Amino acid sequence: MRSITNILLDNSFVTRLLKSDDQYHQNVVEYYEHFLQNGIIMYLSTIVVSEYAVADNPDNLLALKSFQLLEFDYGDAKLSGEYFAFLKDDNSLREIEERKVIINDLKLFSQIQNRSIDAFITKDRKALSKMIEPLAANKGLSFKYFDLTTPLNEVLGRLF
Repeated sequence: MRSITNILLDNSFVTRLLKSDDQYHQNVVEYYEHFLQNGIIMYLSTIVVSEYAVADNPDNLLALKSFQLLEFDYGDAKLSGEYFAFLKDDNSLREIEERKVIINDLKLFSQIQNRSIDAFITKDRKALSKMIEPLAANKGLSFKYFDLTTPLNEVLGRLF
């Protein structure tokens, strides 16, 4: 994780950050503290803000004053369209109930690629094999993927 200078946070991360009764809350808190302590810039896409707003006022999240907002722009829209065009014939993606989430994920991936963001943290394991890996192999998408269900100590190779 030493080479990471910035990271895009998924809704699954920020939701659990403020939800102390969540199963993965402690993992998220440890990642969040690690990012802060190591000067890792935490980007919060306006797309994630809109997802977060479904369940809670995003002002509660922004009150932490530790995120840089990332607006979705023309370049992001153009690239996410290319990503969707590449993946649209994948029947396994069509079977997933939350197709709108897939489209949002592709928008986030385009923001990562367009801004050369080092990493992405999420709970969405399906995205790795169904979207990220095919886009990496065929469209040059490149970033470090973190699964927030994996404790930080495991990622860092520490025992405690």
